[in-house]
Amino acid sequence: MINLYNLPPEGLRLNGTTERLELEGDVSLRDLSWSVFALASDGDVFLEVKGQALWQGACSRCLAPLDRPLAVESQFLGSKDADLVGRGSHTLGSQDLDVVFLPEDTLDEAELVREQFELQAPMHPLCTEDCKGLCPNCGKNWNKGLCHCRPEAEKEPSALNRALTKALAGIKLDPES
Repeated sequence: MINLYNLPPEGLRLNGTTERLELEGDVSLRDLSWSVFALASDGDVFLEVKGQALWQGACSRCLAPLDRPLAVESQFLGSKDADLVGRGSHTLGSQDLDVVFLPEDTLDEAELVREQFELQAPMHPLCTEDCKGLCPNCGKNWNKGLCHCRPEAEKEPSALNRALTKALAGIKLDPES
């Protein structure tokens, strides 16, 4: 735990490693190494989080397991000042920093690191950019070949589709009028 309002004048740097960190769902981080730097700044706190890990999850289309390197580098200003937090950003020196509300006097560095990695995790990871996904009928991975299910284009049109096609065919468009 970091005591945010009792930091040494030179700031506080904490480093750590975690072999495995479970995130939401079936996602985890492996071989996580991180550092947190906290520096008092006019009643507020400058925070920097850096780290790297191996992100482990699944392709959002074909559900194949994925391992991706993930790096985090974020800087922001923590404050109890509602006006400063309401503005959302603050210039510190030559840097424009996001401002976050820190109501407590202490901060759990492990939770801060977890949060920053979750924010950087891919939302819809793909095994390859041209991943074909799974067949909606049988579940076969189309990246490994086609299945024997009837493709959507070959399926019999629905009654609504047939009625719309017939109605549209009877419409005569007169560009002169």
